[in-house]
This record gives sequence, C-alpha cells and structure tokens, in this order.
Amino acid sequence: MIRFHYHTAQRDIPRLEVKKGETLVHAYSDTSIEELIEWGRSHGLRAEWIDRRNALPHYDLFGESVAWAGTGVTRAELVADLRTWRARKQR
Repeated sequence: MIRFHYHTAQRDIPRLEVKKGETLVHAYSDTSIEELIEWGRSHGLRAEWIDRRNALPHYDLFGESVAWAGTGVTRAELVADLRTWRARKQR
C-alpha cells in the first residue's frame, strides 16, 4: 500500500525550492519499490526521482503535489515501516 508521512520543512531546501515551514510529504510503499514506481508513474513522477538516500525509498511531495497524498501515517506506523524495510535489506 502507498503510505504518506506528513511533516514540516525545518529549513529551506533549495534543491526542491521548498521554504522553511512548508508542508512536505514522503510518499512510500510498505510493500515494494515496484509499487512505489507504479504509483509515481500514475502521478507523472519518474522512478529516478525516488529518494533512496535513507532507509525508506520515497518520493518527496511538495507544493501542489501534496494534494495527491492521502491520510498520513502516525509516527509509530512510520517507525514500524522503517524497521520492516531495514529487515528486508539485511536478508
């Protein structure tokens, strides 16, 4: 399932043209990278735009694209999903 983590920019992010205080959303899959790529394609996003720098691959949604996001996950749900992804990588 595609899941959404809402947060607020803690600083300006020039590469995304995001200003401190703006709403950001991480869109990620709790199932597979393929599911995330397919969701991205359906919204006009390219697979190479997936942020893979952290444990949980995700698209950064900002500006008008925040409207694509559904109900957000809780902090506990996000942490559980991160643990699941880390466990998969170690196999």
